[in-house]
Amino acid sequence: MSDAPPPRPWLFALASLPYGIFNGIVALSLPYLLRSHGVSVQRIASIGALVQAPAIWYFLWAPVVDLRLRRRTWVILLAVASGACAAAALGLNMVTALGAVTVLLVAGSIINQPISSALGGLVAEVVPNALRGRTAGWGQAGILAGGVAAGALIVWLGPHAPPAVTAITAGLLVAVPSAVVLAIHEPRRPNPGVRERATRMLHELRETFRQRDVWIAFAFFLSPVGSAALMSLFAAVAADYGASANVVIGVGIGGGLLTAAGALAGGFLADRYDRWRIYPIVGLLSAVSAGAMMLGPLTPVTFAVGAAAYSLVAGLGYAAFMALALELLAEGTAASSTRFTLFIAATNVPLVYMMWLEGLAHAHFGVRGMLAIDAAANAAFGLIFLLWLARAKPASPAP
Repeated sequence: MSDAPPPRPWLFALASLPYGIFNGIVALSLPYLLRSHGVSVQRIASIGALVQAPAIWYFLWAPVVDLRLRRRTWVILLAVASGACAAAALGLNMVTALGAVTVLLVAGSIINQPISSALGGLVAEVVPNALRGRTAGWGQAGILAGGVAAGALIVWLGPHAPPAVTAITAGLLVAVPSAVVLAIHEPRRPNPGVRERATRMLHELRETFRQRDVWIAFAFFLSPVGSAALMSLFAAVAADYGASANVVIGVGIGGGLLTAAGALAGGFLADRYDRWRIYPIVGLLSAVSAGAMMLGPLTPVTFAVGAAAYSLVAGLGYAAFMALALELLAEGTAASSTRFTLFIAATNVPLVYMMWLEGLAHAHFGVRGMLAIDAAANAAFGLIFLLWLARAKPASPAP
């Protein structure tokens, strides 16, 4: 840990913007822009899946940020490069050059994903454990709010500005905020050479997987708790509740802001209470919000209120995960970013299988069946983890 005073937690909200904004452009702006150019929904879904696929696999190349350079240097380099890819993609004709647009955005996603790894390693290097909950909350808030705001801006610019203006704006939105990391003091890392550093990283990874708490954490991260799978499906079931397009847009924007607010609250709680118990409690809260939405009438009001409550709890879950993952990193080491990436990759697994299960439930039992699956899975695993913790892991004091 550096001898310098720890950075203000809110700095990591700004430092996380390049990651959140790129993903916001991909998740919110890209489908709208493609549809406005006459691209079919099926093709849009395929392109979206390709662009977001690196989020599952980037643990394979993220270790590069542990090998050379300071982590804040990596944040800037990756943000500028991925911003350039986004600008180049949005500047092309989305009908005649759709293949090139897809390739550029996939490349941008491959480059952008390790920003989160570099930031995780940077937190482990310069932030004491007692502040990592708030740091996690601020970081998640920056990712979520930045993604929603940037995505909405690019959607608005689409029909109101020339493609070149939209493209340049997108690129700058991703690249420029990365300069904030220069305000975070990071000591220079010793540079023993790539081979020796890689050897140290492998040794640290072996030691990591010998720790009982790490395996317990993986059980948590691979469970449905905290996956917030319904967040990706609300727009698809709006018709079941008779919700108009305006309601869907309002729920999308409001949900993003509520998730950011939940992340801030979750980070605050994670610095005051046992992080191991906060995580399964979030699962119970998710079950309550999904269950209440399931039992309510199929009206736009139920849709809006239920989605809002679920979004707020999702933010709590994101911060709870981040705080627990950062706690497991202990002090900064040669492989901190790599270990952090493995934790993030684990949380992507339940998102995939829960979305599949909930889609299957909707096909057979309608929207109430879909909500019941989410509520039951979160409640079951939340209770199992809490009962196990009560027996095998005494509550730890606040960090």
